[in-house]
Amino acid sequence: MPTLPSGAVTIVFTDIVASSRQWEDDSGRMRDALAAHDSMINEVVESFGGTVFKHTGDGASCAFSEPADAVEAAIVIQSRLEDDAWDHGARLQVRIGIHTGDVEPTGGDYFGPVPNRAARIMALANGGQITCSSATADGIAASLTRAEGRHELRGIGAVEVFTIIDGRLSDNQNPLRFPVNKSNLPRRFTSFLGRDSDVTTTADLIRRRRGLTTLVGPGGVGKTRLAIEVGETLQRDFTGGVHFCDLTAVSDAEAVADSVAEVIGARLQPGMDIVASIVDYLDNHDILLIIDNCEHVLEAARGLVIAILRLDGASVLATSRESLGVPGEQLAQVAPLDTDGGGIELFVDRARDRDPGFTLDRATHAVVQQIVTDLGGVPLAIELAAAWARVMAPAEILERLRDHLQILDGGDKLGPARTIRETVKWSMELLDHDEAILLTRLSAFIGGFDLRAAEQVCSDAAAIPAGDVPRIVMSLVDKSMLQVNTSGPLSRFTMLETIRNFAAILLAESDPESEIQVRHAHHYLELSGKQNKLLFSAAEADAWTTLDAEWGNIRKALDTFEKGKQIENGIDLVLALAWFATISMRFELFGWVDELLAADGISDHPAYTDLCGAAALGLYFTVDDRAAAMARRGLDADPTDRSGMCRTALAAIYLNNVHTPVESGMLTAAWLESNPTSIPNRLWAESFRTFHLCSYNPTSNPRVHADNVTAIARETGSPTAIALSYWASGQVAAIEDRQAAIDLWKLGLDWTRSLPGNQLLEHLLLGLILHFKVRIGDLRDVLTLCRSSLEEAMHQHYVAGASHLFGVTAIALCRAGDPTSGARLVGAMVANGHHPRRNAVRALEEALGDKLDHHLAAGRPLTTHGAAVVAVEALNQAIADLE
Repeated sequence: MPTLPSGAVTIVFTDIVASSRQWEDDSGRMRDALAAHDSMINEVVESFGGTVFKHTGDGASCAFSEPADAVEAAIVIQSRLEDDAWDHGARLQVRIGIHTGDVEPTGGDYFGPVPNRAARIMALANGGQITCSSATADGIAASLTRAEGRHELRGIGAVEVFTIIDGRLSDNQNPLRFPVNKSNLPRRFTSFLGRDSDVTTTADLIRRRRGLTTLVGPGGVGKTRLAIEVGETLQRDFTGGVHFCDLTAVSDAEAVADSVAEVIGARLQPGMDIVASIVDYLDNHDILLIIDNCEHVLEAARGLVIAILRLDGASVLATSRESLGVPGEQLAQVAPLDTDGGGIELFVDRARDRDPGFTLDRATHAVVQQIVTDLGGVPLAIELAAAWARVMAPAEILERLRDHLQILDGGDKLGPARTIRETVKWSMELLDHDEAILLTRLSAFIGGFDLRAAEQVCSDAAAIPAGDVPRIVMSLVDKSMLQVNTSGPLSRFTMLETIRNFAAILLAESDPESEIQVRHAHHYLELSGKQNKLLFSAAEADAWTTLDAEWGNIRKALDTFEKGKQIENGIDLVLALAWFATISMRFELFGWVDELLAADGISDHPAYTDLCGAAALGLYFTVDDRAAAMARRGLDADPTDRSGMCRTALAAIYLNNVHTPVESGMLTAAWLESNPTSIPNRLWAESFRTFHLCSYNPTSNPRVHADNVTAIARETGSPTAIALSYWASGQVAAIEDRQAAIDLWKLGLDWTRSLPGNQLLEHLLLGLILHFKVRIGDLRDVLTLCRSSLEEAMHQHYVAGASHLFGVTAIALCRAGDPTSGARLVGAMVANGHHPRRNAVRALEEALGDKLDHHLAAGRPLTTHGAAVVAVEALNQAIADLE
């Protein structure tokens, strides 16, 4: 076993991009390439004084004593892989991540934060890139690094990241990837004590028998935290990960399904409601769904779970104060902590969070045990009591608590539910006047808030000046009434649901006119407008992150406007989010648009055309044949189409080959003649005009319009605009050089993947790459790309994107000798509202002749999901046959 360095160590992780696919597609070539790869890495690492302590099958783990040696070795590895002389089976794309920190080897390996951080930093890199942490960058020449700003590392938070640059490497300026995380379990900021056996028992219960398992118990007993720990334990048992949906923010039962769909990535499907769409999504994904806090929307949660459990192998872990009442439900009662062990351990741990010098001697132990006993072992009650350890001795806490709870020695103890209520009430009574007022007002927030929001919503000159809010908030954190997450660019504060519910009752009593709720709604209206302006700018990724974090508050703001019959504000809020919802495929918003369009007299409203455009985009995404009529209705009301959404919807429908060339030409020409002024309107107008001219009139200088898109991209720095510029420029390049076009579109893909979520343009770019590669590319590559593109579209539950790909997949299957499966796909495509391009029909006609209609008819009963399954199976078989 090699001797590994200790102390300050630089860890280097390498990873072969898309290695699984290469193994599946040509295991012989991949075996040769991997052997050469491993040998080369061993040689290079050793030549720079490092040690390879593990080969992972698709990468290597290395350790160096000096960061400069690690970085130099990484540069040499990448330059060797880029060398045209590499002739060892498959061509490999490798990403490398580097981090430096204090770590000790254990059994020939490294464990803990240092290697974990190196792995997270590696996950940000594209193939051919080397990324490193600031700890590594500080130890090498500044000329070797390019600052990439702060990036979110899963389970760690936002950190500074750097790319290694060197003349021996290709100039890879592609944006770093946004890390893909199959699970969304909340970060834990405190230790988990006293329930290890509960985690093991619940996890084993779910492993043995999938279905519904419900953690039942009163508020504050620890159900949510237990569910999170169980989810963490089971992550490797579910290939699709663990998804956590907190229903705390859901006040309307009808929004339960929308919240779950948002968390797992399900999108509204043609001919389905949102519940059926969730079931359709889960039918193709092996995930554990955790639904937290079901009790206040029990009927809706029960109906959704019953629908999900119709799927074989579906798994749901729910938390509730009572059973969901679903047949076959497994109940796990969450009891309070042991008052002799776990409860005391929790009190001491939380007390030391407030006072590091807190000690437990024999006398103190007896007092703490009595506190825990009086509180019935209820975790939240214990934490609230322990929060006062910095200003009160345990005996004083006990005395004050017993006075409030009216407990006498030997007297009856309160039940868990009443214990929580009384302890929360006691904790609030101990707050000073300003703290109590602010905590009450902060209950207006859903899913958390930052200091700026708290200042704007909760302050006033008379009671709480804005300048006092930060001090009071931190005091509430110190007293365990609020929790803080400092991992992002702004500290974010949350309130436990039990405390929020109590505070919300007090807010309703003290604010009968709902002034705070209205201020909350207006704050998020203003925030949405500001983020909309950042959407097409260099700060676009930040806008995505902000809107994603605040979606629960935004949803509540819309509810406030609806209840107050403030339709103007509701319209402004929805339209401020329309482009974000379109590009990020957040389809929930289009349901809000439909509700606004149902309002009395809406057709006379100045924003009617914009609402019609947003609705048309939503209908397009669900392949609804009403989309074109809705867009034209908006244009009839206002031909200027100020936002451009009506024309964008019509042009998108054109991509499905619904329009004739004449109609397309008239649409895109009139669009530009309307002198669009907003950035998204200009972008889409110039882009779709480029598409039209390249498709039907390439001699009419489409480059002018593509150059205009590029100019807007440079003007804004927006990743979406940059990706769209590659989409347009690639079409111009394709007139003379198809490979140059494909290379441009691949660059565009890198920009779409730099954003923190699914991006519509990713599907547009993948579709173009496939359409151009399908006839001229290597057949194995084409089949593999068709398969991965279909799987990605279905993973993102973007049915329109999957359906678009059926035509090009049919051409690929014709080339592979399976036109029958290709015809079934095209039949399903047409039956579900899409129209194949002429080249797909020609390929099928040439292969099947007069039998084509028969095979098309065989595909018409298939849903898009069913057709996608047929497509992937046929592609797998075609790839296997090539072997």
